[in-house]
Amino acid sequence: MNNYLVPRWGEWPVDAIHANDVEALRDELMTSDVSPRTVVRHLTVAHGVFKYAMRKYGLARNPASADLVDRPTVRYSGEFRTLDTEQLAALIRAGASTQDAALYLTAAQTGLRQGELRALRWADVDFAADRIQVRRSATVGANATIKTPKSGRVRSVPMVPQIATALARLGQRERFAGPDDLVFPNQVGEVENDTLLRRRYYRALEDAGLPRVRFHDLRHAFGSTAVKAFPLSDVQAMLGHAHITTTMRYVHHRPGKDDAERLAAAFGGDSVSPFVSPTRDTERNSEELSDSNDGV
Repeated sequence: MNNYLVPRWGEWPVDAIHANDVEALRDELMTSDVSPRTVVRHLTVAHGVFKYAMRKYGLARNPASADLVDRPTVRYSGEFRTLDTEQLAALIRAGASTQDAALYLTAAQTGLRQGELRALRWADVDFAADRIQVRRSATVGANATIKTPKSGRVRSVPMVPQIATALARLGQRERFAGPDDLVFPNQVGEVENDTLLRRRYYRALEDAGLPRVRFHDLRHAFGSTAVKAFPLSDVQAMLGHAHITTTMRYVHHRPGKDDAERLAAAFGGDSVSPFVSPTRDTERNSEELSDSNDGV
């Protein structure tokens, strides 16, 4: 809103903005360094603004609607970068503080989004049940506010012993350890600035000699691990995905050591393929070898 829409249209009467103006925004974004997915997000925000204007002020038509302005194609390859176990351990060791180290571990082994981690309170950590309740999420920016999670629903995720130990130690600090205090606050106990958090995170990656993967990729580390042990529907619930298709990106990370054997059994087990005749192939190879020798 503040970086793109308000500077562009902030002084315009809302009914003076037409589809061609939205298309110009889309085309400008497409020639910048943002991804097609981010362009779609910008258009989605614009669509929401005009939809509100239609409902509240009687705007006749939404100039950012999909039937007027084509969205760029977003393709998901299913590939993403993340950290393996040894790399995660190196990242944790390179954390600027005990709190940052616990934050990185919790992100990678619970799948909580950065905003959900920044809004996490001690009352949400259930040591007795080995669960973390995800009730809130923090917005981005220096003046962050607390809202409901992205899915709009409260969920809970398992808390493995490594996280329980790290958080128990973190909870022994002198300040900000009460039930209503934030688990990962800034220095004065308020919501941490996401930019400062990411800055320390990238510095830790650099200090540990690790590739520059996004903080969000720690969430992928959890997803790609969880699908090895749980059904997709369970992983969907843990990650707070609204649609199972979003969780499906982790399917190709689920190992299937016996997949080839099971498929072979479905095709008839160890029987010879009807498309290949070993005898004929052997005879043909012998003839080709003989012809080759004659040529020499």
